[in-house]
Amino acid sequence: SLPAMSKRLPVFHARTIAVLMVLGLVIHLFWPAHERENERSASTAIPLELPPHAMKRPEQSKPKAEADSKTPAFTWRKAVVNSGDNLSNIFQRMGIPASVLFRVTKAANDSDLKRIAPGETLEFRFSESGQFSGLRLKRDALTTTEILLNDEGQFTASTIQTPSKIRPIVKVGQITKNRSSLYLAGQAIEMSDKLIMELASLFQWDISFALDLRQGDQFFVVYEGIYANDTLVQEGNILAAHFSNMGQQYEAYRYTDPGGKVGYFDADGISLRKAFIRDPVHFSHVSSRFNLNRMHPIHKRKMPHRGIDYAAARGTPVQAAGDGKVISATRNEASGKFIVLQHGERYTTKYLHLSKFAKNIKRGTTVKQGQVIGFVGSTGWATGPHLHYEFLVAGIHHNPRTVKLPDAAPVAPIYKDDFQAHIAVLQSQLQFHIAKAQAPSPGEGAAQSI
Repeated sequence: SLPAMSKRLPVFHARTIAVLMVLGLVIHLFWPAHERENERSASTAIPLELPPHAMKRPEQSKPKAEADSKTPAFTWRKAVVNSGDNLSNIFQRMGIPASVLFRVTKAANDSDLKRIAPGETLEFRFSESGQFSGLRLKRDALTTTEILLNDEGQFTASTIQTPSKIRPIVKVGQITKNRSSLYLAGQAIEMSDKLIMELASLFQWDISFALDLRQGDQFFVVYEGIYANDTLVQEGNILAAHFSNMGQQYEAYRYTDPGGKVGYFDADGISLRKAFIRDPVHFSHVSSRFNLNRMHPIHKRKMPHRGIDYAAARGTPVQAAGDGKVISATRNEASGKFIVLQHGERYTTKYLHLSKFAKNIKRGTTVKQGQVIGFVGSTGWATGPHLHYEFLVAGIHHNPRTVKLPDAAPVAPIYKDDFQAHIAVLQSQLQFHIAKAQAPSPGEGAAQSI
């Protein structure tokens, strides 16, 4: 202690020590705090256990302009598919290497992109630096194929479906003096070409739309209208149809059985499809009918005309009237280029005066009903382009217009009840519109959505 020290030390020394102690205390109290802290931290480290989230620095908000500048900017360029185009030359036109095309088609499994057709539009995506980074192809009003470069540098494919709803639409048409064809009558009630052709194909086994239409004939069609955002964007399948032709009534109902088989049947479940179609070519008129006592236009003598001549433009496709096998595809002086098809054991059809055969049509080839087998011409003894068509049953010629055609398979008996329940609502809709059309109000046609 200080008093004890003062006894052992001279007074001068004791005072000096006291002054130094006071000076040290003053320095300690008034020295800058941060320098003292640095001295402590340099001499002692105390570890602290912090919760994991405390180790993360709080994210500082960036100015909006800076954040936006980091978002990739892309531009889209369009390329229309021309006749004869394929992906390779389209990519070449767009300045994209073949190696990139390989990666893109691999991502798409080739299936979608191989089906590009003239008139379709491909959209190519490029980054600000001009690097290709994806494409999309709008297949129809509801479906788009998109292939984009992801963050890992790989192309990935996806199919984008626009949300849609299906609503049935009913259209009613009539054959008149000014609208004497199904095409003109359909156009008058704003039916698409596709819908008109599908309606004709339903009844093609029973009605010749070039020969059998009469003024006053009526037709009724119920089909699927596909809507996106309450806008009609696409026509779906025909669900039911009725055709009144020369006093005869024909009906068609679409039915998918529990096994997944789809077909069109009449109200009794009899298939509309026959083993043969009436007219194997779309034609302008019949230039010569079936007539066993016909005067030949070239030889000026009676020569049996054992078929029907359909006048049509050169190059018009000729279809197989039924499933069968080609037993002859050759030419001679009289018939020109001609094809003979055998349909089972009883039926044979012949197609004469063709300009050429379809690809791969030769003796032994198997063909399906409706398949194109050749094209209209005027080879052989012909005064102009037409198809001469013959129909033989057990080797005997019959009039193709009147011969009874064998039916296709009906609805299976085990599905009859399901079929009747399915068509009940469609029958009611058709009967309502038929009764309405037969009411004494004038008009040539109408169309309604239901």
